[in-house]
Amino acid sequence: MKRWKLLCCAGLVWMAMCACDAAQAAESSVKETDSFLSYVRPDPSPPFRIVRDTGEKKGEYPIFEHTDDANTEHLFRDSFMAESVRLFFLAQNLVNRPKETQAQTKLRQASHPAYLLLSEREGGFPGTGFYLKQNGELLDHTGTPYVDLMKSTAASDYLGSMSQVYPHELGHVMYHLLSPDWDRTESRSVDMHYVSLTTDRRVAFDEGFAEHFENVSLDHEPDESRKAGLESSVRQARLTTATMVAGYEKDYVWPMRLQLYRAAVPFWYQRFEMLKRHDWVKEGTIRFTTTQPSAGSAEQSIKYRNTGVRYVENKPRNVSQALATEGVVSAFFTKLLSSDLKHRYKEDSFYSAFLADASRTVDAKAVFTPLQNEYMKIFHVLHKYVNRTDSPLADFVHGYAAEYPDEKEALYRLLGEATRLSVKELEASPTEIWLLNKSHAHSYLAIDEAGSIRMPFYAFDLNAADINDLMTFPGIGEAEAEVIIRYRDNQSFIRELDEVRKIPGLSAQTIQALLDGAYDPNFARESRAQTEQRLGENGLLQRLLTGSLWMLAKFTLAWLGVFLLVYYVLVLRKRFELRRALRIIVTNAVKMSVLVLFALASVLAGQPLLIFAVLGVLFLVIERFLVLRNKPQGKKKEAFCSSLFFMAVLLYSLS
Repeated sequence: MKRWKLLCCAGLVWMAMCACDAAQAAESSVKETDSFLSYVRPDPSPPFRIVRDTGEKKGEYPIFEHTDDANTEHLFRDSFMAESVRLFFLAQNLVNRPKETQAQTKLRQASHPAYLLLSEREGGFPGTGFYLKQNGELLDHTGTPYVDLMKSTAASDYLGSMSQVYPHELGHVMYHLLSPDWDRTESRSVDMHYVSLTTDRRVAFDEGFAEHFENVSLDHEPDESRKAGLESSVRQARLTTATMVAGYEKDYVWPMRLQLYRAAVPFWYQRFEMLKRHDWVKEGTIRFTTTQPSAGSAEQSIKYRNTGVRYVENKPRNVSQALATEGVVSAFFTKLLSSDLKHRYKEDSFYSAFLADASRTVDAKAVFTPLQNEYMKIFHVLHKYVNRTDSPLADFVHGYAAEYPDEKEALYRLLGEATRLSVKELEASPTEIWLLNKSHAHSYLAIDEAGSIRMPFYAFDLNAADINDLMTFPGIGEAEAEVIIRYRDNQSFIRELDEVRKIPGLSAQTIQALLDGAYDPNFARESRAQTEQRLGENGLLQRLLTGSLWMLAKFTLAWLGVFLLVYYVLVLRKRFELRRALRIIVTNAVKMSVLVLFALASVLAGQPLLIFAVLGVLFLVIERFLVLRNKPQGKKKEAFCSSLFFMAVLLYSLS
């Protein structure tokens, strides 16, 4: 009995000590947060605001009003979203610092809260400018940035949910604040951006800088349960997308497949995209070029390449391709934020630029975490150096090395590990030489396998192109395209378009086609506007889904035709009756349509063969014992044979 009493007393003492430690840790955490806010944002108003769109407008700006959402508020307080808001305040303070001619004791312009618009729009977007309806008044926020996200992304913890996407979109907002010249030139790439797709250098830096926050948010997620859920989602995505990618590749290579995986791309590709932003970026494999099919048209090869289902190991992108690939930019910043450089603090005076009151001094190590420290160094470089030239990543590396010379060698090493680029390659990187092909309509969405959404032209950077890009021009075949690429690579890129005249082995027609293809910004601008107007706000998704279904229907009709031809030769020819023939056509068309829908549902569910096998057996049982219950034995046999034929075709297409 005494032993039990001793054990109980010891247990109570241990629990009391744990509770005391937890209280001290919580108090310390609160003190750290309070200390940060007292220096960075002493304003007692809420640091974040959740709003909704009223559907009204004042001039060109929407009218928002405050709203409540328990899931989102919880994320703002307990996930990495809270840290991203603190970084947002640091960026605002740097941008809003008083001019050097003004008194150093002057307080900065008050920082904005982090506004989040919960909407039903698919995806996430940074925005600027709105009016806020409050107490019957419209408050002018036409210069205030905000983030627009789907409300449903806050519902659970999965790869690409709100705790990752919000820091991503707020990353756009911070970059645009810190480097206001980010959009001084229009994007020339015609393609919608994806992590492994080469666009142009400005788009790639903007998107890549924002995307790296997704990895940082997972690595630094303070809620262990949420972090475990996100990591589990990553593992699950690896399993399901591996099946999708394998099926997609076979759809291109194996003849007469029904193209089920290609038709389903709009449904599974976003998860694969999120996985690549994590795995390919953190592993460094994003620096390699992506695979292309060995046969097919130039447009088909470009489509396959842009989808980026697999990379070519040991074939790294050249410097022009790397600088214009957002995943490469994300890999660099992900590597930089995971390095020991965040533990290298600067002199305390450096941090005054990030404080609400420039006259105060701060013990940086006591107030700012290592992650915040590294971001402040990054923000300083973004604000001072980036977008001086047309290569923002090169600007950043140059500026970081200039501002923090003691970190230069480590920076160059991290650059090489993440991107396989050297600082010499960055310094010698060529300018972008954009060509515009007015005679080639291009499917600009990687997920549009049917090619139903097209821009009436195609544009690409000659120094980042491959042979398929060049072959979109009429008259340029594979041989001459290879000559151009070989010359470019041997000469360390092409410095101006007129240099194509010097390439040996090119015909006069090819040279003239390239010269005539000099980028025409007015044509591109007008064509984009016309395409957007034609599609409308909802036309893109509708065309995408319609195109996928039509592609699937074409191959289904082809196999139905094969079946009917075989049936005619073996059965119907001996005793042909028109009414009977029509009945057979309709019956089997309906049957195959149902089985194709089963197969498509199996693909979308992520277990194609297993689920379709179960559904197929169920279909045979229902057909045999319910639909054909009172039919003659001969009809039952015919129906069973046709079902087996269609199921064999679908199993071949799913394997």
